[in-house]
Amino acid sequence: MTDGPRRNYRSPLRAEHAERTKALILDAFTELLGDRRADDITTREIAARAGVSQPTVYRHFPDRAALLEGLSGRIGEKMGEEVGVPERAEDFGAQIEAMYRAADDFAVEVRAEVLLNSDPRSFAAQTRRTSSTLLRLVQESFPELDERRHAQVAGLLRGLGSSHSWLRMREEFGVPGSESGPMTRWAIETILAAVHRGELPDVSAHDQPDNGHEEAP
Repeated sequence: MTDGPRRNYRSPLRAEHAERTKALILDAFTELLGDRRADDITTREIAARAGVSQPTVYRHFPDRAALLEGLSGRIGEKMGEEVGVPERAEDFGAQIEAMYRAADDFAVEVRAEVLLNSDPRSFAAQTRRTSSTLLRLVQESFPELDERRHAQVAGLLRGLGSSHSWLRMREEFGVPGSESGPMTRWAIETILAAVHRGELPDVSAHDQPDNGHEEAP
């Protein structure tokens, strides 16, 4: 008699324990990032702060990218609908205002994510999805613009409505999200209104930086 296919059974208690362990590790990492750079923090320190072993840290978060995704997911869960982008580009300012205000309540986590997410080569998947979605919304709102203009407008809006901008205003200028949120919304809506009126600046191809490459004479 042959055995049937083995069932892939996952114990609810084991899954719950794994989630608690991941939360402890993220708590520890967030606390350590409060006044230090991510590159200066070792897994040994994270494990000691979380009260787990180093292999346990590696099992749940094998690398820096996994830690970043973990923090992004946690922030998304805590901040809910304020994170991400709306259904229309015209609503982006209102959603960013709500996100900036909410970020003040989770300042430690958001600051930690910003520090980890500072290198464009290793942006979190959520960050890349948000940028891609915003570009699509700009394309839908301004079909009369060409591909380059779409990228320019979406990039400008993305820069204004990013957690990096929230952090800079908060820590460099002492402006909390409750104040920077409305200001950023105003800036975004002012830009969108200008684009609708066709008031984009003239940026020709020859004005773009050549990144150190000179054309042959």
